[in-house]
Amino acid sequence: MYKYLLTLTGLLAAASALPSEHSPAVQARSSLPGPDISAITSVPQSSFKSYQKGGLHRGTDASPSTSGAISKRWKCNTTPTFTWGETDTGGKGVQITNADGDWRGFYIYHNSCDSVPYKYIWINAGETEFVSLPADFEGRITRGVDSSMLSGSPQLLASWFELSYDGAGVGWADVSLIRGCDGGILTWSLDNSGAWKGFTQWILDGAPTGAYDMKNDGQWVLKYTENNDGSINTIPRDWEIQQVGAEYVYVDDNHGSPVISSSNGRFGTYWPAGRA
Repeated sequence: MYKYLLTLTGLLAAASALPSEHSPAVQARSSLPGPDISAITSVPQSSFKSYQKGGLHRGTDASPSTSGAISKRWKCNTTPTFTWGETDTGGKGVQITNADGDWRGFYIYHNSCDSVPYKYIWINAGETEFVSLPADFEGRITRGVDSSMLSGSPQLLASWFELSYDGAGVGWADVSLIRGCDGGILTWSLDNSGAWKGFTQWILDGAPTGAYDMKNDGQWVLKYTENNDGSINTIPRDWEIQQVGAEYVYVDDNHGSPVISSSNGRFGTYWPAGRA
């Protein structure tokens, strides 16, 4: 019965996932070249520097960075900016590859601005688009659907791609499952360092009882591994350590070194099938 409910809610959520306010017919952009995932993940983890945190400023930090050359801080958006993708001229930002089987939405949030996205983008299956980011950006990207992500309420239960820039313009990034897991994310530096983190395998089925929670759109996903009071939900945490490994993702704040840097502030991301 439990597996039937997982399947049923997944189908219902998928039916509401397509963009409603934005017609794909108006998209004028051509997809960027897709990444070679086998080549990216063939680079040994020992060949580049990994960090427990490095210069990353995360959404779980008490306050945003005030160090270095960055002095202007952001204001939380009252309305998000929609894009089909932006021209990649080599500046700071993220390439997003939708490796799922249909259109998918990706939502970009500044840290401590959880109710309204800064930007969001819909990408067709198998395509790659670029989203530029400001030099003071500290935040995350998550998958989702408009009906939940644009509702004006925080939607934290998801896999997070976290990213921030330091005062020297270096980008710092990770994949975090601390606030849940709704599917894999792979990220890599676009500075020719070969650094990469994250995962592409499907881990949402077969977890032990007590590992799941339901998103607001009805999708069953892996629950928080770390609660707001710092306590650990060991069942999903241990499942993710077993299935992925703490060197590749944040499973909590105490394991592994899942952070990489990019000297030019540019990252690629690859989003396989998930439960948006």
